[in-house]
Parts: sequence; C-alpha cells; structure tokens
Amino acid sequence: MNAAERLAQKIETLSKMFTDAEPASLRTGYLADPSAGRPVLQGSTATALVPRWNEHSSGLLVPATVQPPAPIDLGAAYLTPDEIFGFELPADYAVRQLERLPVEGVIRFCAQVLNALALPGGSVEAIEAHFASQWLDEPVRSRVRNLLRDESRRLLVPQAFMLLARMALEVSPDTVPDDLSDGDIVRALFSLTQTMGRHPDAGPSVITDRPGTLGRELIANQHFHRSWSVPGVLARYARRWLQLPAEHHGEPGIVDLSQTYQDCTGARLEDLAAVAGYLWLRTTMGPFVIEPSELASLAMPAERVEAVLALITNDLPGMREAVRRGLPDKRTQWSFDPFQQWPVIRLPEARLLILDPRNLISRAFGWLPIWDIEFPPPGRTKPTGHRKTAARAKQTLRHCSEIYVSEVLHAITRDEGTTRRVYDDAELKAAYTAQSQRIADAAIDYPGTWIVIEVTTTQLRSEARTAVPGESQIQDIDKLVDELDQIDATITALRGDEAALTGAPAASDRRFLPLLVLPEGFPVNPITLTVIRERARNRGLFTRQDTDPVEIVDIEELEMIEALQEASGPSLLDILRSKQSGSLRNAAVRDHILHVLRVHPDAPARHGGLLDSALKPLINALPQPHLSSPAS
Repeated sequence: MNAAERLAQKIETLSKMFTDAEPASLRTGYLADPSAGRPVLQGSTATALVPRWNEHSSGLLVPATVQPPAPIDLGAAYLTPDEIFGFELPADYAVRQLERLPVEGVIRFCAQVLNALALPGGSVEAIEAHFASQWLDEPVRSRVRNLLRDESRRLLVPQAFMLLARMALEVSPDTVPDDLSDGDIVRALFSLTQTMGRHPDAGPSVITDRPGTLGRELIANQHFHRSWSVPGVLARYARRWLQLPAEHHGEPGIVDLSQTYQDCTGARLEDLAAVAGYLWLRTTMGPFVIEPSELASLAMPAERVEAVLALITNDLPGMREAVRRGLPDKRTQWSFDPFQQWPVIRLPEARLLILDPRNLISRAFGWLPIWDIEFPPPGRTKPTGHRKTAARAKQTLRHCSEIYVSEVLHAITRDEGTTRRVYDDAELKAAYTAQSQRIADAAIDYPGTWIVIEVTTTQLRSEARTAVPGESQIQDIDKLVDELDQIDATITALRGDEAALTGAPAASDRRFLPLLVLPEGFPVNPITLTVIRERARNRGLFTRQDTDPVEIVDIEELEMIEALQEASGPSLLDILRSKQSGSLRNAAVRDHILHVLRVHPDAPARHGGLLDSALKPLINALPQPHLSSPAS
C-alpha cells in the first residue's frame, strides 16, 4: 500500500468514526441552524439551497433567496482608460490620434465592431473577449479580462464607436504621409469613454416633474440603445406600409404608400426593401463591406438599384460635409443623424460599407421612409401638390399604426365570437356623444378593471432624443401628457355610465388602468415615468382612488404579451398589475417581463405570414442559381 492509498484509508476510517456512531434517531430527528437564520436539511448540517419560496402577485413562484432586480441592475458600466491602462488619457488624445489615422481605416474599425455587436444571437462576452485578444497587449489584456468577470461591466460601447466615426469624419485625413507615425486607434476609442456622460452641471438629484440634466442623458442613452427585433420590424413594415393601406384604399385621407413613395422619390418601395434587405442579410454573414459586383448580380435593373442607393448612401466627402454642417449648439455626444439618414457609406471603387446594421433596418423598414416622401432627393422634381401628398402619407402611416395596435389588442384579449372585450374608438364615440366629449382609442373590459388606451405616433424630436440642453424634452413629454387627457375623459365617462357602452350595469368596485401606447417607442425609465405621472397629476388627471398609475408601452412590448397569451401566459392586466407592485414598477414593461417574470416570449404566430410579405422583394431579387440544361 503506497502513501496515497494509506491516506485514503485513513480518511475513510475517520469518516466512519464520525457518521456510523451517530444514533439513527438523532440522524432523522434534529434540525440544526448554524448560519444566521438559514435552515438546513433535516438530518444533516447542510444548508438548504432553497429554504423558502415567495409568490409574486402574478402567481410566479421564485426562491426567497433570489433578490428582485432593481432599476440600477438593468444597466452596465463601461471600463474607463484608468481601469484599462492604469492611467487617464489627455482630454485631446482622441483628436491627436485621429489626425494621424486615415478616415476610411477608422470607419472600417468602427464598422467591424458595430456589425459584430448587431449579429443576431451574438454573444457580447465572446465579442469583447475576441476584441481584447486582437487589439490589447499584455498585461492590459489580462487586466481587462479580469475586470470583465463582473457581468455588469462592458468593454465595447456602441456610442463610443459612433463618436469615434463622427470625429474621424471631422478631423481624420483621407491619407497619411508615410513619414508620419500611425495614431493609436484603440486608445483613441477608450479615451472617449473618459468624458462621455460627464457634465459640469449635474442638475437636481430629486426626480420631480422635470427630467433635469441626468434625465436628459438617460432619455438619450435609452433611445440610442433601444432594443427591437428585426423580424418584428419587418412584420410591422409589411402590415403598416403594404397591407393596411391597400385594405383601406378609398377611405378618406388614405393614400397608397408604395405609389406615393415612388412618385416622390423615383424609387420603388419594394426596391428599397430588396436592396436594404440584401445589404443587411450580408452583414449577418460577416461582411460589412459589400463589393459592387454583388449588387450587380441582383435580379433588378441597375438603374433601380442605383435609385435606392441614392437615397440611403453617401460618400466620405458627403458624410464629412453632413457632420460638419451640424449646428454646434445642437450637437451632443448622442448626435448621429447623418449615420441614420445614410446608413451605408460609399467607399472608393464603389464599395459599400454598413456602419451599423440597426440604422439600416430602421432606415428602410421603420418610420424613416416617410422622410424620403417629405424631402425628395436633390434634383428630383416634386410631384404636383407635394406638400399635401406628404402630409396625407404621414397621416396614412399614423392611421395604419393605430389600426395595427388595435389588431394586437384584439389578439391579446382573444376577442372573438360573441365575447366582447375590446371596444375601439368607434364604439366609444357611439356610446358617449356629449358635446366636446374627448374619447380614447380603445378600452378593454377585464373583470373588475377597465384598461383605457390611447395610441399616439408622437416621437421625440432630434433635440430631445440627443439630450440637447433646453426645453425640448419637457415639451415632447407635455405632448404625451396632452394625450392622457383623452384617457382621463373616457374614464370619467365609463365611471358615470358604463352601461351606455356595454349594455350591462357596472360592478360597484370597478378600477381603471390608463395605458399609453407609443408604436414608435419611448424611453421609459424611473425618471421619465415619474415626470409624466407628476405632470399628469399636476393637471388633475388620474387623481381618483379607483385609478391606477399610468403605464406606457410600445408595440414590441404589446407583441411580447400577445406571444405570452398564445402560450397561455399571464394576461395584459396581470402583467401591468404585477409590474406596479414589483421591483421594476418604474421601468419599462419589457424589463418587468424579462427580468422579474423571467420569461422570454417568442414572436406572435401571425408574424410568420407578415415576414413572408416583407421579404418577398428580397427573395425575388436574390441571384438565382443557373440551371444547366439536360444533356440531349
């Protein structure tokens, strides 16, 4: 028997001395509590891993040891140069480095990372690890890897890459002399994180009815980092831009958006979908620079491809001019309008660079094609009555957005057959006909509670979404509060005579939950939600005890709830009520669903057919394989 075997035998002997001599009655009858109130498993001194369970108001059971997330847990803190390199960098470091780097090289560097971060299903942790191994030397690399063990820390900040690209267009030369040493692009990047978000005047620290400096920054930050699924954007595009205008053709104010787009721009809407869809598809395969021969292989005439590119691309000199043309007093660390208007940059030799695929999807499939209708490309002769046509196109898209929300609400409540749950504005207006009566867009009848809904396509203006100092954000918030007045008036009407709408007497304990739906999104966070609720209260809205605090959702959050309903999950009312009693009561609804309820809904079933419609132009334009003729 060797030494290792003797040691193993001694351990086994000692173990039996401690365990086999224990009386059986003691082994099954005692309960020890050696650790500050945490129970142990019966018959042992092992602490129970899950001693208790708590039941949320939604009915979800979670371990009592699991701490509910707080709003601060939803954010991530980026690493600063002092943490990465061990020292701070001079304030002008980025500019001095960019002056010694060619502009195209900087743009490619930024695009490489932004495209990687936008890959569907990509792992941020894996991308950051790869970046560290590729661009950082020891001992910095190991220091960064250790810091990133904290899951709340981030190395790669999309805002910093966008800022670096914008600064390069301002100061980087087209070429660098051979006798000039190269600039340090990595430290130039990280030097920007040293000053991002720093303001000499932090503003008030107590949240009231105004956002303040910190609030402006949070609104801009959340708007920039807003999350949405590409399939969801494409599905809504098919319904709002293509199908609904055709279904409601002939109704007052409704125009054919596809035809209007072609009349105003000279490009076809389906061609925009095909070309932009192809460029985005290629980025999901890795390349972010597309060779001209690829687009030449599309099953589309070259002039139609070029008509689309004239709208969504700009060359480097043009991008330089657009960036430099921005008003200094309107420029903040969140100002990237040129990259959103022209998400594709033309490089020399007709190559096309996609800086950030998110901007490309928004430009072609979101609200932004309306911009092309309102402002046709230079040199394009505007159609007769252009201003009125553009206004009707915008109104058509707004109306179709409201119809789409109504469709989702009916799907959420499974409002079918003889069961009436959702009352649209037509039914509400028919029931409440008093002069000057303001009416919301919809009301949902749940047992004991009415959810009263107003839909608005109002969006933050450029100054508000980029945190320009001033009154723009509070003015935009006040526009939303104006919409709440219609909800409050409808609640008053329901409270006074519910039977006029339903034909049945109301229960005595009815409650009301105001819900504002913004299809184009809004940055909901503890600051904005508090400001909106305070400003509504100051106007005398929703002050009765039977009315819950107002909630705000976007269309993607409604579709998440629709998917949950398809899987027999909690209802819209259950989710909103559990949110108002949860730890993220002042955050967005999606945060409550993902981080408190801990569910990740799939897309609604009806998205399948809509995706087919949205992708049809792309599929038709893809190069077809050449089939050889059979041998004779």
